[in-house]
Amino acid sequence: MSQKNLVTFKNLKTSFHTDQGVVRAVRGVSFDIPYQSTVALVGESGSGKSVTALSLMGLLPKPQGKIEGGQIFFEGEDVLAYSKDQIRQLRGTDLAMIFQEPMTSLNPGLKVGYQVAEVFYRVLGQDKKTSRKKAIDMLRRVELPRPEDLARSYPHELSGGQRQRVMIAMALASSPKLLIADEPTTALDVTIQAEVLDLMRRLQEDTGSSILLITHDLGVVAEMADYVVVMYGGRVVEKAPVMDLFDRPLHPYTQGLLRARPRLGQSGQKLFNIPGGVPDPRSLGGQCDFYDRCAYGQAICQEGEPQLVEAYPGHQVACFMSKEGKAPWDQSSCK
Repeated sequence: MSQKNLVTFKNLKTSFHTDQGVVRAVRGVSFDIPYQSTVALVGESGSGKSVTALSLMGLLPKPQGKIEGGQIFFEGEDVLAYSKDQIRQLRGTDLAMIFQEPMTSLNPGLKVGYQVAEVFYRVLGQDKKTSRKKAIDMLRRVELPRPEDLARSYPHELSGGQRQRVMIAMALASSPKLLIADEPTTALDVTIQAEVLDLMRRLQEDTGSSILLITHDLGVVAEMADYVVVMYGGRVVEKAPVMDLFDRPLHPYTQGLLRARPRLGQSGQKLFNIPGGVPDPRSLGGQCDFYDRCAYGQAICQEGEPQLVEAYPGHQVACFMSKEGKAPWDQSSCK
């Protein structure tokens, strides 16, 4: 296992067993998260992004959620072979997660200072006095005003941006090696989004941690990510360094996501949208998952599932119609 990678997902397969059938949410996903880097997982809701992260965290809902194949290496060790105690220890120290809606993640009945202090007290085993002091220091570190006073507040007394900063403080309290940010700015207005993203970037520089950024917002991707993994139907359809992906998108789905971005000067114009909807994960397989929504589909696309191939160094795509980096559509429309 390469020492340059903090995390490696290798052919991960995760399913949910429901009364309506087996939902194959993640189907053979493979990608790396290098040390001190930001990798963005991109795709529509239902593409398998969050389930991929929850598989690493050991937080799949039981008994429905099951990892049915593959491996996840963290610093060279397969965490899927860990015991419950081992994965809980890893989750409390080296792994941390920020969720998209802090109001549902924070305990509404506990003061925010107490909730941050719990990380130091219960997870890191420090005494209560030290934990309280470090909790206030963390609130100050994420640039919350009057941290001593704010620590005595309940979550409902804070704004959405303040609650998200409290969640970041909790996540970073244990100095994790990997921070998983699941749509961390979705519930925030544009101005606060920019502040939170800038804060995350500066804290990453200070701590040297890696970030797995889960989002559908390509503006956030352009600002934060070093590398992008595009998911559709539980599979990876394209992965590339961030600038390569924006300059030379090779998959029709990636192109559609880029074309759907709002642009300056488009006031009053209808935004582009990808026709159709995300396929039912219970009926995937046997052909290209994107075929029914793709304007460039051919007979070959119904003959099997395209596999990832390297079109350019470090740039892979799973599409029968974009072999060797040649796409049958105008990529300039994405820019």
